[in-house]
Amino acid sequence: MSKNLLGIEDKDLQELGEENTIGGVLQNFGNKLQKDLRESLQSKITTITPKTLEQSIVFDIKFLGTSYRFRLLMEDYWKFVDEGVQGVGGATKAGRAYISKNNTSPFRFKKNGKKPPISALEPWAYNNGVNPFVVQNSVFYKGIEATNFYSEVVDNNLIDELVNKLERVGAKEVEISIKNTIEGDGS
Repeated sequence: MSKNLLGIEDKDLQELGEENTIGGVLQNFGNKLQKDLRESLQSKITTITPKTLEQSIVFDIKFLGTSYRFRLLMEDYWKFVDEGVQGVGGATKAGRAYISKNNTSPFRFKKNGKKPPISALEPWAYNNGVNPFVVQNSVFYKGIEATNFYSEVVDNNLIDELVNKLERVGAKEVEISIKNTIEGDGS
């Protein structure tokens, strides 16, 4: 088996199948990442299922002349769902204490600050026959428990795997481009 300029055997690239181009690697990576994040979110959320967040998980790949740009896109509040939010605590009018669901999150509601938006809570509240303002107050005082739906999927191993695949196919694409230019193909 022959090796390309960087010492990678051609059979290694053939085993990649449709991932034999940078675009193919990025497309497959995006498809798998999108699927894994959606499944992780579904498995982590047991009370309020944010379908809007799940459906917003998409990716975008653009070819910009000599480089590619990969972007993962989702609703802005994904970090709050992933890392949770500390509630303000306090007590109900009946005197029961609110127990915070998350004391380790870097995010927190402030006592005199904004409450979570009603629009984000209404679909779940109406589907469960609950007043959305009651849900809003509960979330404000108790907080939001961390799900880690993102941070458990996107880790250093995932990034290292992507970088390795990109290095392998990038080296092959460079070799093909050099070979075609030398042989007068020009493409």
